[in-house]
Amino acid sequence: MAHPGDGKYCDQSADDIIWLHGAGLSSDTWRADIGGIRPDLPGHKTAECIANPSVERYADRIEPLLPNRFALVGHSLGGMVALELAARHPQRTRGLVLAEAVPTVLQSPISIFLARIAKAIMSHISPKRLAWLSGLSEPESVQHHLRQQTGSMTLQGIRDGLQAAMLYDGRPHLPNIQAPTLIIVGERNKATHAGAKLLHDGIPNSRLMKLPGGHILHIENADRFYATIAGFLGDKI
Repeated sequence: MAHPGDGKYCDQSADDIIWLHGAGLSSDTWRADIGGIRPDLPGHKTAECIANPSVERYADRIEPLLPNRFALVGHSLGGMVALELAARHPQRTRGLVLAEAVPTVLQSPISIFLARIAKAIMSHISPKRLAWLSGLSEPESVQHHLRQQTGSMTLQGIRDGLQAAMLYDGRPHLPNIQAPTLIIVGERNKATHAGAKLLHDGIPNSRLMKLPGGHILHIENADRFYATIAGFLGDKI
């Protein structure tokens, strides 16, 4: 019997993988040679902002790009969008990878309070300053990447991404996710561990894995990150 992570669930193709980046990043955050479909979320890179930004509306924008059958890889905010799409299309989703993602930031009064404080702070500083602050405790490779990615965003795009993440609650979707699911967290970033456990406890066919690194795992621990996903989806990426 196959188990999540052994690559036996899925077709041997990387062309149908949808790679969804996190808030403040863009499609350029992913390794250039992975193939698949790498869209920019609204308000990121050259994608226009949308009215009333939400994870659901972000998913609406990605939906027309989906092939008949696909796998989803989502990082952080992109993980929320991936979760929403997998819930909408259970029969078409062959695999789901949620990296450093949580189903909601509304886990407790304290988490809600902290999220609101973070939004208030981040919504009033420049993108370049935000990139600098976000990278303070990160390795140099991650700091450089954040300066390139977040530093080139607009303040409105950052505000929209934060609002979308704060409004979303994907917990009702979890029992209905049918695709084999891999949940990846960085060992160093304790902030996502409780949310990752919520995902693991709620999604029936899921596996939780910790990798060395922080929130930007796909940069800090790139080889291990991509090899883990390739092994799970059974693809050469």
